[in-house]
Amino acid sequence: MPKKILVCVDIGNLAEHLVDYGHSLALRLDAEISFLHVLPNPHTWKGYGTWIHPDITKEARESATKKIQYLIRKAEEKHPDLPHHEHPILFGEGDATEVIIQTGKSNGFNLIVIGFKSRSGIEQMMIGSTTSNVARYANCSVLIYRPGFDPF
Repeated sequence: MPKKILVCVDIGNLAEHLVDYGHSLALRLDAEISFLHVLPNPHTWKGYGTWIHPDITKEARESATKKIQYLIRKAEEKHPDLPHHEHPILFGEGDATEVIIQTGKSNGFNLIVIGFKSRSGIEQMMIGSTTSNVARYANCSVLIYRPGFDPF
């Protein structure tokens, strides 16, 4: 069975470190790596009616793709001797926990790498932490990344 790592990336302050760490980990383990970004479901915003541009999901996806591609290029610049290789960027829409768990399961990932936090404290109290829920319910191992700590 191939070694496959799924790195979950939001577009926050932790994104650059997380992409770099995931890329480095995949190199060390000689594993395939994919990056996943989960967009909120636009139906959540339906109360705003005409205030929401109909192409908002498409625009958000394009913007996230550009940023993640840029972060991948920065991570790869640290290893100029490696041959060219692709890193798929996957997208999901809806509840982040459900999308991450389902993506990991349906694509046969052996490891999910996720940042230690992505939501505000109030959101965590109200709806729970995506990170803790993924760690609790994923069908594979989950590595929770903390910036500034690299065990290797």
